[in-house]
Amino acid sequence: MEELVVELVGVTKRFDRVTAVDNVTLQIRRGEFFSLLGPSGCGKTTSLRLVAGFEEPDQGEIRLDGKPVQSLPPYRRRVNTVFQSYALFPHLNVYDNVAFGLRRSSVPEAEIQTRVSQALELVRLPDLLARRTTELSGGQQQRVALARALVNQPQVLLLDEPMSALDPKLRRDMRTELKRLQKDLGITFVLVTHDQEEALSTSDRVAVMNAGKVEQVDAPRAIYERPATRFVADFIGTANFLPATVRAVNNGRSTVVLADGVSLVAPSAEKAPVGARVELSVRPERLWLTREPGSNGSNCLPARVVECTYMGPVTRYTVEVAEGVRLTTEQQNQDVVDGYQAGESVFLQWRPTSGTLLPAEAR
Repeated sequence: MEELVVELVGVTKRFDRVTAVDNVTLQIRRGEFFSLLGPSGCGKTTSLRLVAGFEEPDQGEIRLDGKPVQSLPPYRRRVNTVFQSYALFPHLNVYDNVAFGLRRSSVPEAEIQTRVSQALELVRLPDLLARRTTELSGGQQQRVALARALVNQPQVLLLDEPMSALDPKLRRDMRTELKRLQKDLGITFVLVTHDQEEALSTSDRVAVMNAGKVEQVDAPRAIYERPATRFVADFIGTANFLPATVRAVNNGRSTVVLADGVSLVAPSAEKAPVGARVELSVRPERLWLTREPGSNGSNCLPARVVECTYMGPVTRYTVEVAEGVRLTTEQQNQDVVDGYQAGESVFLQWRPTSGTLLPAEAR
């Protein structure tokens, strides 16, 4: 059994009449890169602050290494936090910023020098010891903030949207650096982010949060390919939804019927028995357009192209498959294949294994 380093057990946190975290239970394994992902106000940052000790739960228990810690102040928990604003001291140089926590803990100066040098080597800033933090770029400031947290040798590193102020290219570069650091150090990273690409590309597992609750915890591929709820499917990337009813279930495949009587096939789902109202969700890249109906066993719907958007590597098509029902597909741009035009009649196809059946939600 894998060892757990962080646990939230039935944790609830309220601010006046607002429930920020609602009966959340999470288990984070030692040495994994774990992300809390969700929109603003979903409770992810509050969950992180509860682990750090900056907030106390109204209900439930928080454990580090199996021991309850909700009565311990932040400085007595073996966790360190990298904040969204970095919170560097502008009047101190890089060396003194990184050394600050060690000096507060009365670590001998010789050991401080060794550990600061090692931390700055880890984040690839060994030559900027004397530089003021106000003279650094955003990416360099983030690395200093990471070094200041890592120099304390935390059991868990908490990252509160640390890349939100960086430009897109630098964010991509820093994701790679964070993943490298985590693997090199072997300690647990817990990242809070609203950026789906960031969570999917860095994490071993992701917890998707919504309105204070955890909707799904799984590996990035499973979160994207097999969402557990409509919210997860809609929040992670782009998804299409077709309301339907399950007519038959056989050998792991379900036959579903749309409102106009058209039958489609999808992988069966535990919460989608015969007679259940469902939504068939399919990712845009799983769909393709043709001018003739397919005969290869794929699902096939007649459609009309409503909109074409050229996006460089792909063209995004919006098609209407029924009155008021529009789906999106993305096709790779290849100069040997003619594109489709708005108003053109086409067929929309996808493999039976490509969809996900989700319980229909009241809307």
